[in-house]
Amino acid sequence: MKTKITITVNGVIYNKTVEDTLNLLNFLREDLGLIGTKNGCGKGHCGTCTVIVNGEAKRSCIVRMNKLDGAIVETIEGISSQEGLNYIQEGFVQEGAIQCGFCTPGMIMATKALLDKNDDPSEEAIKEALKNNVCRCTGYTTIIKAVKKAAYLKKQQAECVKESILSNQYIGQSVIRKDALSKVKGERVFADDYKEKDMLYGKMVFSQYAHAKIISIDTKEAEESEGVVKIAMAKDIPGQNAFGLFEAEQPVIAENEVKYLGEVVAVVYAKTNEQAEHAARLVKVEYEVLKPILSPIEAFEEDAPLVHEDRENNIVHYVNVRKGEVDEGFKNADVVIEGYYYTPAIEHAYLEPEACLAKPEEDTITIWTGNQGSKAYQEMIATSLDLPMEKIRVIYTPCGGGFGGKEEPTVQIHAALGTYLTQKPVKMVLTREESIRMSIKRHPMHVWMKHGATKDGKLVAMESRVIADAGAYMSQTKPVIFRSAVTATGPYVIPNVKADSYGLYTHNNPSGAFRGFGSTQASFGAEIQMDKIAEKLNMDPVELRRKNAFKEGELTSTGQLLKDGVGYLETLEAAQNALNKMKEDYQGVTRPTHKKLGFGLASSYKNVGIGTGKLDQAGAIIEIEESGRITVKMGATDMGQGVDTIVAQIAATALNVPYDIIDVIACDTLICPDGGMTTASRQTYVTGNAVKKAANLLKEKLSQYIEVNEKNQETLAFVYQEASKKGEKLSVETDYRPPKTYPHDGNANPVPGKPIEAYDIHYSYCFATAAVALEVDTRTGEVKVLKVSAAQDVGKAIHPQNIKGQIEGAVVMGMGFALSEEFLQDDTKIITDNLNQLRIPKITDIPEIAPIIVEVKQNEGPYGAKGMGEVGLNPMAPAISNAIFDAVGIRLQILPMKKEKVLSALKG
Repeated sequence: MKTKITITVNGVIYNKTVEDTLNLLNFLREDLGLIGTKNGCGKGHCGTCTVIVNGEAKRSCIVRMNKLDGAIVETIEGISSQEGLNYIQEGFVQEGAIQCGFCTPGMIMATKALLDKNDDPSEEAIKEALKNNVCRCTGYTTIIKAVKKAAYLKKQQAECVKESILSNQYIGQSVIRKDALSKVKGERVFADDYKEKDMLYGKMVFSQYAHAKIISIDTKEAEESEGVVKIAMAKDIPGQNAFGLFEAEQPVIAENEVKYLGEVVAVVYAKTNEQAEHAARLVKVEYEVLKPILSPIEAFEEDAPLVHEDRENNIVHYVNVRKGEVDEGFKNADVVIEGYYYTPAIEHAYLEPEACLAKPEEDTITIWTGNQGSKAYQEMIATSLDLPMEKIRVIYTPCGGGFGGKEEPTVQIHAALGTYLTQKPVKMVLTREESIRMSIKRHPMHVWMKHGATKDGKLVAMESRVIADAGAYMSQTKPVIFRSAVTATGPYVIPNVKADSYGLYTHNNPSGAFRGFGSTQASFGAEIQMDKIAEKLNMDPVELRRKNAFKEGELTSTGQLLKDGVGYLETLEAAQNALNKMKEDYQGVTRPTHKKLGFGLASSYKNVGIGTGKLDQAGAIIEIEESGRITVKMGATDMGQGVDTIVAQIAATALNVPYDIIDVIACDTLICPDGGMTTASRQTYVTGNAVKKAANLLKEKLSQYIEVNEKNQETLAFVYQEASKKGEKLSVETDYRPPKTYPHDGNANPVPGKPIEAYDIHYSYCFATAAVALEVDTRTGEVKVLKVSAAQDVGKAIHPQNIKGQIEGAVVMGMGFALSEEFLQDDTKIITDNLNQLRIPKITDIPEIAPIIVEVKQNEGPYGAKGMGEVGLNPMAPAISNAIFDAVGIRLQILPMKKEKVLSALKG
């Protein structure tokens, strides 16, 4: 059915005949080309597609066009003034309320609908107005500040006062982010915003079972369906039908067997997305259903069936740590505490679903896609297509969130395969349900821990055992399992340690990189154990931590001597001070007798960089353009953490030039140096140092042409002309390798002739401590977090506003991990297959968050800085568990701590 309508969009009147099934989102993006409105879920669960319809904020993906006759619609493209940004966009930019930017247009439009009616909204009114808009990055705190700033600007008709920077020294300055303007305007930024003429659309056919043999695949009816150009199966892959970062193990398209519900069995390429979806449903696959292994405990049993028959057992990877004599240590302990802990699979839930555009260009295939490492994608695509590396060009489009989940390809090899087979551009975008079904998850972990301490609170022994669910394929299980073993002690000196961690194949989604990367799960157990020991000894939990804390000159569980940049005690002190203030503020407040107040604290540490002797270098190119502007080319990807901005600050400071004349190009495999994967909190350190090194070399070149210290665009344009006369290009390319690290061999005990440096498995660590105030409703079991003070050692805060945003985002993600989030599936279906069911925290869930920046200089880091994006998540779940115990006297050791579990424990 079709309906004739008249609709006004951003002041332009359109007379259209529309399909009754067409939604407003697709009309705006596909018919009008207004790509500022983003598609995050298609179900009204995330709010990224929010626009204003007849004065009200509406999620355009659930608004049908046949209901909009006579409607007036405003989108992000319609609110900018001729002079530039409007007051809301300006507020978001100035408050740093933009990280990945995918939610930003929807947030701005929801804000406009609010401020059009209410010039001075309360915080409660802001939360109510934005309750349908999800953000996975910011933790919402800066968004609330941005709305308040926008209200102020609207009332005052004023411009934000920008801090003046007296010289070109930008370290420690919260400059405007390099990507802020494009994201608040909703410009073409993300992969789904790209289109090509006559492009095809690809849709995958997924397995119907967690484990089955493929008997046959019938594509006849699908091939005859309207618009279908090609259906690809395993036999159509010209090169290696396998990919993976550590081992090429996962099939691009399954041929004989499916091992999890997200396995791809065929790919349909058609002229429209709807045609591709329809044809994909017509592909008939006959299976012989096999019994799946869905538990790593089951997979660990000696007689368990093999997930991969070419392996001896289901163990993907095993890591051990041995330090001292653990049995003797426990004999010398006055108290011994044991516990079992469980953390579930977690969906990354980045708001941008995976997307890719592949295009044939002469003898090359060019791919536009969000990722965490273009070089790795280039290698995997080239290998599967049996093409030389130089025939594949991967151009990075900013990730609408990543958190580790975009280190590995989903649609990218399949889109490039479609282009290879058809010689046409191919676009592939996953629906939210497809993204959840296919993508990697946080490793579920079973954790057993045992600690021994003397009566004065000195830890003398620790034992841990981890069994983790690796899922159907290896993904990044090796390094994740490694982290779960080597960080199991927490940031504490323990002379006798025994840690064993195992990753087991199952028929679940592959488990891979996720913010925290194995340290998160271990930290949950370790920090509850610390509070248990303190309770047993009748000791202040903070004092117990202080007594055993990492500091310079101490040895880790792997035997590494801690040198500079050890800021753990500073984070502990800052969090303790905040905790004491919380107790003063909240304990005097009268509350109902069924609501119990509790306070908790937890700490964590994590590596910066890859370490363990593996190559961890990054490159940088800096060149002066004819205009006098400076271009920085690098291999680090900006997923919202702000690395583009940070490298521009470093380059501007080193060169003594204005920040505004620096342009950054990242992760284009044709023109940018490799920076390695954006993972392990490493890019500020390695790429930051590479950029600083390149800038210093370029500064030496410039000294031949110009004597003044501070330079501007005009003088640099003059220098460019002078250099050109001599045939010299003002460009520098260099790379940086961090301090040497060594493999971990399991034994931390001194070995004759082995130098202490040989125990350096990492070149840097980051530290965090969080303090939590909460209340528990004993009638319902509901836990309400009231305030979080989160202290984090960052080395040096290059961009304080960005760092606070990272801490706030980590706090809220940690709250979700603690209280609500889990990814659930069985052998035939994904149970939590949308954002609502995943229970991602919303703006109405957040407490007051006080980020505390701790700066303990890392000597080798750029201007003393080091990575910090991951570790802030780790203390949240144990701190909340410890606070629940403080409130009601029950220990919750299995995540998530949903209200049903809390109530059951209270009744028990």
